[in-house]
Amino acid sequence: MSLSSLFQRPLLIYDDKCYSCAKFAKAANTISRGWIRIAGHYYSQEAKKAKEMIFPPGYDATKMFWLVNRNGAHGARSGLLPVAREIIVGIFRSGKGSDILAACEYDGTSMSCYTPANVFKRLATMLSHGARFQFE
Repeated sequence: MSLSSLFQRPLLIYDDKCYSCAKFAKAANTISRGWIRIAGHYYSQEAKKAKEMIFPPGYDATKMFWLVNRNGAHGARSGLLPVAREIIVGIFRSGKGSDILAACEYDGTSMSCYTPANVFKRLATMLSHGARFQFE
């Protein structure tokens, strides 16, 4: 079975140790009506299996979020347009929603990974980096 056929429905692999990243993934899943599947880098077996199949040995895929679809894996800045395109597709084709695990949740009083500086740093990193792995 080819990688293209395994990812007919897109998979968004995100940093599940980051609150703002988890919110981004959940928003993509919700707006696409469940079409975009979501899985965390660290706590999801689905994400771990996908990364083993796609990326070369020794490649650190946890540096950015990845949208994996039938065309390939699109990371960070390179993945923004594919995410938008898959959201539009998802509005017309519905999947089922996903539960999301976030290692950092806001408890009403504090959150170490949800400081404005940390959110800005992650946003700047996402916009300045990008990568792409095409499927054959």
